[in-house]
Amino acid sequence: MSNLPPLPPPHSAWSILPAAQWNEDTARHLLRRMGFAATPEATSRAVRQGLAATVNRGFAKIGILPKDPRLAEFDQNNEKIRAHARTLSPEERQEYFKEIRQKSGKAFNDYGMQWLDFCRQPENAAQEKLVMCLQDVFVIARQKVNSPTRLFDYQQLLRIGITGTYPDLAKAVMRSPGMIQYLDLNRSSKQAPNENFARELFELFTLGEGNYSEADIKEAARALTGISLRGEAFFFDEKRHDDGEKTIFGQTGKWKPDDVIDLAFQQDAATRFFPGELTKYYLTENGLPDEHLAALGQIWKRQRFHIRDLVRTFFCSQIFFHPQFRGNMIKSPLQYYLGLCCDLRLDISPYPGQVLNLLRTMGQPFYDPPNVRGWVGGKNWINSTTLAARRQIARSLFNPVNEEKLNADDRRALEEARAADQGRITVDDELIRFLADNRTNDEIAVFLTTYFLPQPVGENFLRALAGYIKDQPPGPRRASIRQAAIAVLQSPLYQLC
Repeated sequence: MSNLPPLPPPHSAWSILPAAQWNEDTARHLLRRMGFAATPEATSRAVRQGLAATVNRGFAKIGILPKDPRLAEFDQNNEKIRAHARTLSPEERQEYFKEIRQKSGKAFNDYGMQWLDFCRQPENAAQEKLVMCLQDVFVIARQKVNSPTRLFDYQQLLRIGITGTYPDLAKAVMRSPGMIQYLDLNRSSKQAPNENFARELFELFTLGEGNYSEADIKEAARALTGISLRGEAFFFDEKRHDDGEKTIFGQTGKWKPDDVIDLAFQQDAATRFFPGELTKYYLTENGLPDEHLAALGQIWKRQRFHIRDLVRTFFCSQIFFHPQFRGNMIKSPLQYYLGLCCDLRLDISPYPGQVLNLLRTMGQPFYDPPNVRGWVGGKNWINSTTLAARRQIARSLFNPVNEEKLNADDRRALEEARAADQGRITVDDELIRFLADNRTNDEIAVFLTTYFLPQPVGENFLRALAGYIKDQPPGPRRASIRQAAIAVLQSPLYQLC
């Protein structure tokens, strides 16, 4: 690190990268960070079109994840289900809800698989990674919001929110059934204000720790009373709302829920908070110096807190491409799996149990972070168990499907995937054969490391990799190339981006 150049000063750090520095290397860095992979085709297109156009294309048009109508069919919040349950005896009701929970779990798994496939599409990669970032800020979790419909709708709300301002998104989050349930907003009344949402709003959503007082939380909790639900719709209950005067951040008034968020965004800390979260998610887990975040925060304030404007400034900036931030971040399990599928041109495996269990084993069960702070990430992603799971999934993608060992559900899922032209779930011999027939061992080593790894490797690494691909007859040599590719994908460097 000591040999790296210093960071650009705050006044120039967020200016656009000079055109002369836009090349294949910087393009690959952008594509791996903004999305999940940097394929040769995407890299060439990015270099040709330019930095600003590449970033703009990633967020220009928000794709909407289609909602499967079956998602709500077995949701315990479904009034038809509740009404039917009321006609049953206690014993029958217990069995009935057990069956509903099983079907609801399947609906949730189907949603998870649908979302992974949606992320896998190149046109959705940048926006969905930003959705993942927002889900790690505005956290809700399946462990408490055990409703596939509410979880789906909440994620959709964040997706659509990319097109607007951060304060408006915070207000939409406050009104969402998922957040209302997760942080107990519907259990708050003027007689007993619940402080959960007020605390997390200031600490984890808008300002950060140390930028509010306990008195601000108590008064904000009073202002937030009255939020409730009617079915799956937000409802403000005036009778439960405390309409007295409250003093928040030194300002006194008969504040209501939206006012709390408006007051928060009058604080200087709000200009720096989300830029800081972007930085920790996309650039460096250690964050940037305060003066750099302050400079970006002032730019964002002039942009009136529009999310897409901030994102464009961030990804086009000189500091984003600084050598200090190349290959310095450990991929989350989701990023690792989606990156593998993108790099290897594979469809998402159609077996929900296998994929979602592997994500769980790698430490990131779908939509179920450990607490309201979300995923800790960084070095916490890596231990002996999770690393073994990563190696297993990389190797499994090179193994042909043994259809005789599939159970009936998985066999049917594979048939449906093939019928939808989404059945390419393991690496075939096409690329391996091309490399074996057209490249020397040294050229293959360069190709594998340049294509898959976020940093250049040394000559010793290249020689060792080339030596692994022994000069043998075509069949054994192809097997050696395949093993070399697996070794690169299992290497510590591939865990980084």
